[in-house]
Amino acid sequence: MSDLFQINCPSCGSKLNAKVGLIGQTRHCPKCREPVLIQRDNPQEQTSITVNEPSIVTVQTGPTLGSGTNPIENLPEQLEFRNRYLVVGTDRIVAMWETGKGWQVNVGNGFASAKRNFSAIPDQGNFALVELVIASTGIPAGLHIFNISMRGALTSLFRDEGEILHKVDGVGKLTKNQKNLLLNYLRQNFMYEVFAEAHEVVTFLSEP
Repeated sequence: MSDLFQINCPSCGSKLNAKVGLIGQTRHCPKCREPVLIQRDNPQEQTSITVNEPSIVTVQTGPTLGSGTNPIENLPEQLEFRNRYLVVGTDRIVAMWETGKGWQVNVGNGFASAKRNFSAIPDQGNFALVELVIASTGIPAGLHIFNISMRGALTSLFRDEGEILHKVDGVGKLTKNQKNLLLNYLRQNFMYEVFAEAHEVVTFLSEP
């Protein structure tokens, strides 16, 4: 028997995958954030299921997001060399990181080293830290979205590269404008063939 089965969010209708070990528990839908009771349609199937270690609910056709039970369940211990990280404000991408370049901060007419442009780092605000998961093929394959609202949190960008991970204070959400900013980033930073293959990420960012 498969360890995963499909359920539908009763609030937004999203198709979700859940582990059998979560049956009977409630998790938040990673798309609309409403509570979802995890259960099978056939109650007889539940009696024979062995409870496994709990895991998060993931969107079957979209990027993996946090479940809300543990707000930082997907937070990496350190910046993953293959992935890219972006700090997104309300109207612009504030900073970005990728292997070999370190943190680059938006200086108005482009991006430059955060260590050399400390004054360009915002001191306060509400930001989304987006981990863009890159598959071994180089295709953007998913997103992890975290919230950063602590005053002075972004000043850590000019110090240790991974220190920003300690400033996360919960699961983040993206506004439509922030999704558009990320779509433009993908178009500008990946070849068209790669962008075209990033179906799940592009679909998620294209939704209202």
